[in-house]
Amino acid sequence: MQFSPEHPDLPQLLFDALSPLLGIVHSARTLSPGKIGILRALAAEEHVSATQLSQSIGVSQQAISLSTKELESLGFIERRKDEADRRKLWFHLTEAGHRKLESEVEMGRQALKNAIGNELSEAELKLIHDALPALAKIRKAAH
Repeated sequence: MQFSPEHPDLPQLLFDALSPLLGIVHSARTLSPGKIGILRALAAEEHVSATQLSQSIGVSQQAISLSTKELESLGFIERRKDEADRRKLWFHLTEAGHRKLESEVEMGRQALKNAIGNELSEAELKLIHDALPALAKIRKAAH
């Protein structure tokens, strides 16, 4: 289905409505979105290279290098040499990293839950709930 010209401002309106929600989530967390992205990528895969992290998160190799060094110093990730090719390095999520990711995700969820619960009426909550399948379609189409 093509985008309807009857609603030319809809993408901007949707962006304007959703961006502050991400701000609520991010402000409740202690790690940057990029570092959380690294932890998420490592939680999804057994091991990931710096290049793979850069591509999956969409940041520069330099940003990955700085972030992984910090996450490693905090004990959330570790580097391991490839068994077959000792020149390759892989990043792995530690148990502390798993716990930190779970904690960060929960802090973001709780902040959003508080904002939703404090600001919206039952009718507004129903509207958002009813819109979730359509929003999920947008997300799936983007991948």
